[in-house]
Amino acid sequence: MKIQSARSSTTSPDKGIVSSTKDLHSFLEELEARNPAALLRIRTPMDTRYDITALQRKLDQVRRYPVIFVEKPITYEGKQSQFPLVTNLTASRELCAAILGMDPRQVAQQYYERMTRRLQPVVVDRSEAPCKEVIQTDKINLWELPVTIHTEMDPGPYIGTSFVTTIDPETGIDNMALQRIWVKSPARTGFWPAMGGHNWMNLQKWWARGKDMPVAIWIGHHPAGLAGAQARLGYPESHYPAMGGVMGEPVRLVATELFGDQIMVPADAEIVIEGYVPVGVIEAEGPFGEYPGYIGPQRPSPVIEVKCVTRRKQAVYHDVGVGLADHLMMMGNFPLEARIYDLTKRAIPEVLNVYVPLSGRRNHVYVQIQKTRPGIGRDVILSALTADTRLKHIFVVDEDIDIFNEEQVLWAVAYRSQWDKDIVVIRDMATFPLDPSISAPGYTGAKGGIDCTMPPPLGPGLPRPFQQTNHPPAEVEKRIRLEDFVTPGQLSKFPGQI
Repeated sequence: MKIQSARSSTTSPDKGIVSSTKDLHSFLEELEARNPAALLRIRTPMDTRYDITALQRKLDQVRRYPVIFVEKPITYEGKQSQFPLVTNLTASRELCAAILGMDPRQVAQQYYERMTRRLQPVVVDRSEAPCKEVIQTDKINLWELPVTIHTEMDPGPYIGTSFVTTIDPETGIDNMALQRIWVKSPARTGFWPAMGGHNWMNLQKWWARGKDMPVAIWIGHHPAGLAGAQARLGYPESHYPAMGGVMGEPVRLVATELFGDQIMVPADAEIVIEGYVPVGVIEAEGPFGEYPGYIGPQRPSPVIEVKCVTRRKQAVYHDVGVGLADHLMMMGNFPLEARIYDLTKRAIPEVLNVYVPLSGRRNHVYVQIQKTRPGIGRDVILSALTADTRLKHIFVVDEDIDIFNEEQVLWAVAYRSQWDKDIVVIRDMATFPLDPSISAPGYTGAKGGIDCTMPPPLGPGLPRPFQQTNHPPAEVEKRIRLEDFVTPGQLSKFPGQI
């Protein structure tokens, strides 16, 4: 199947992968044209029940992250879907940064700058909206979509790329969040809005009025749009201007079928699901294998009664490898890095960079600083922990430590910290309820960090009172180049570390 974009697209050699259309179709077409090695096409039928996730896990184990395009997915009902499936779209940090035109080592700063350059969305007519090419209000069957079952404890197929869009009934301001949707039956789903989240707050307001909450779920967009849609914002505050800022162009919006301009959705989405969250209806939801890598317990949650589905004629279903790099990278970690950078930089100007490593599953943060005074490490830890309830451990290191090299970070922990004075522990802080080490009901837990920095200089222009690190003279390090001694082929065959 050849992926055709709805409109023309362009590329820029300086800014990585750039599309004038900013939709999923044009991105995939562009990726295949410019970097075919980054796209793995599966042309034979492949079952959505575990098989696709198993393939992602195999690739993750060898640290390879191609975009996977399954042409003939087999649905939950055992039939070949008319919709191809794409996954692993946001698994590679390098590819994600290229999509956004950013340096993979400067994402925190550059994403934050892009997000703050808000671009107001533009409204288009239904005739100009690809997501309105097919409109279905009867005989709805979400099981016709290639919705996947990811792990063996999942009770059924889950949509893991659903941007659930609701509105605050007091102000009419929209909110959207990436939240899991269990497709329980052809037109009924589970819905888990985490307690304290903005969609949860909207739900409480609708139900307090005795009214069903209107909801629209959109699936599939340009990866830059997905990254921008997850910006961490205040309440109530629409995500669409921030989404446009990260994309570099205004988001094109169109009115929903059931709610008109009360709820607007991206015109260039692949699929839109509309319905209501009926007041007071609570059912069991889960268990579900979430991003920490553990099976989350079953919880009481609201449901969604689906009344309308709109989509493109040739819609591509976007899936995600739950708990894998695809789920963590641009689908959460990039916006989180920017949020932490913003908060800590405002309080401590000496903050240089922020990295949320895959190994910590959003619980760990590495912060690089220029240490100018005693106590600055503790200040950074306390500031960073307020950025998000998912953060648990903050590691603060000096400017000579590469925060993208975990071996160097652990070296700093080993030789630049004394835990009787450099560890900060705070009890009973608000937590995200997916950490299995937290006692039920999982609302609070212990958090903290380690100051892994050397003492500051005794004065301006003076050396730091700490032992010097091992290294040859700077002139020699600059003169000796690896490529002068070995070929790339030889280098790839040398023994490595486990």
